[in-house]
Amino acid sequence: MQIFILNGGRGTRVKSISKNKPKCMIEFNGIPFINYQINLLYKKGFKEIVFCLGYKSKKIINHLKKLKLKGLDINYVVEKKTLGTAGALINAKKKMKNFFFVTYGDSFLDIDYKKIFFKHQKKNECCITIVNKKLIKNHKSNVLIRNKKIIEYGYSSKCNYIDYGAIIFSKKFFLDKKILKMDLKSIINDLIEKKKLTYYKIKKKFLHIGTIKGIREFRKSI
Repeated sequence: MQIFILNGGRGTRVKSISKNKPKCMIEFNGIPFINYQINLLYKKGFKEIVFCLGYKSKKIINHLKKLKLKGLDINYVVEKKTLGTAGALINAKKKMKNFFFVTYGDSFLDIDYKKIFFKHQKKNECCITIVNKKLIKNHKSNVLIRNKKIIEYGYSSKCNYIDYGAIIFSKKFFLDKKILKMDLKSIINDLIEKKKLTYYKIKKKFLHIGTIKGIREFRKSI
């Protein structure tokens, strides 16, 4: 399995903790968050991780070069200017396999990636993981599910689920895309319109370090 990690943001919400470092380099028990994330994905069966980098990419690259795990290839692509989450992914399309996961550089998602991947690859589908908003307090919902179908993606009071943070994409949906500033919301809504996106429900909370509260919860978890 292959996974792309979107790690180009500035992490403005956690500047008070990250200081002058990318947020993925925030340390927990003396170990950068990025190590925890890579080790988790390695244990879950990933053979290749591709980092989409932007802000302070050199610090991340220098750290990645020191990491070695048997059977795991760690690669990266750096954007020359801010491209947004979809733009950064399009910028890395030459490295894409036919089907791959996408997640975020501040996410720590302990889920059964293999089960989700092989189920939806077999059906030739793109898939977004979701969690019921009732399980995640104080977090805006951004996925509307109705009659077992995805109706809408984007923050709205109508939405009843939250994007869990792991998405399966097919390479073919990126081949004709030009490298422009664009967010994943555009890609996801296009797939919804074409009825090419399904979902997989996760029934537990996710961990992340994208907010101060998230950092505190992750620190407690380890």
